[in-house]
Amino acid sequence: MQRKAATASITLMCLSLIDMAAVASTGYAGSEACKACHLEVYEAQMKSGHPYKIQRVRGGPPSYPKGTSPGVPNPPADKTWNDISYVIGGYGWKARFMDNEGYILTGDKGRQYNLVNKYLVTEENWTGYSADKAPRKPYTCGGCHTTGWVESGEAGPHQDNLPGIHGTWSEPGVRCEACHGPSAEHAKAPTAIKPSIKENCGQCHRRGDVKKIDAKGGLVRHHEQYEDFLASPHRSFGCTTCHDPHQGTRYALGGYKGEEGTCRKCHTNIRIQLEAKKNFECKNCHMPYAGKSAMSIKIKTADGSVSEGDIKSHIFRIMTDPNWDMLTDDGKFVRVDNDNKAYLSIDRTCLVCHSSQTKAWAAENAARIHGIR
Repeated sequence: MQRKAATASITLMCLSLIDMAAVASTGYAGSEACKACHLEVYEAQMKSGHPYKIQRVRGGPPSYPKGTSPGVPNPPADKTWNDISYVIGGYGWKARFMDNEGYILTGDKGRQYNLVNKYLVTEENWTGYSADKAPRKPYTCGGCHTTGWVESGEAGPHQDNLPGIHGTWSEPGVRCEACHGPSAEHAKAPTAIKPSIKENCGQCHRRGDVKKIDAKGGLVRHHEQYEDFLASPHRSFGCTTCHDPHQGTRYALGGYKGEEGTCRKCHTNIRIQLEAKKNFECKNCHMPYAGKSAMSIKIKTADGSVSEGDIKSHIFRIMTDPNWDMLTDDGKFVRVDNDNKAYLSIDRTCLVCHSSQTKAWAAENAARIHGIR
């Protein structure tokens, strides 16, 4: 009886947080309903970057959880916060801006704010965004930036009645039901009806054809992790093999399960043999910053240069042939072999640190890391 009473109490608590009209029309309960029963998971997820893919602003800067993003201090120089309806991102890498009609601001300068990057040692700065587009572009990115996105096109309906937003959503940002599906029925009957637990990270961490890893400017384009993964030796795994999906990977929030909980669980006999590298982790070499979201640098090497970005690769496999170029000749994709396997090139794994050396030197010495020779 006590258990039944507790379940009934939880159910009523969840239901009290649901907008019943919204439930009837969309089936979404809202993350506040999830919070009532899943507080610990909710609080962890709300510190990650997912909920902040898009934020409404009202006359002031967007806010982020303590200990995470330093924030977006100012709007574009030709605007005030009163001219901005939404900020896209601003957590970890960069922010873009939507005007008071919901259109994304574009131009050759002052349209994208890039946060400080301590790894690359780059300062905050402003750059252009989609300079080849009209001064503003409609917002059509809700499928991966919001929860419960329904695309509507130019005719509408439009979220908040803003004509530049070509769709509507249940909640801004990637909240609980973006991954677990509409859960109003679960909130009404928590034990009888369960939300989806199917892993679907690949629905957003991808770009176009999943058999091609898009590149630009010498680096893999952002949100390509799923394509990386499919072309890697770990393609049969799930993302949750290495990640806790409710925790953030940025700002050391526990989203990565750690080397002992990932690489070393399977690669039990592989260790770093060189004394000089004994404090390295597998990801130091097998997950270089070969992708770009906001910032990148170019490192001069003894026989050329190599680009380093702000997104870790999920290709893992290293090609030690010094003649292997990671990108196709036109630079638009990651090169793959006849079995659709991708490889990190030796310059991206070795020469970003050993910049005074050549690719030939790196190829000759790479195998010593694990004592193969």
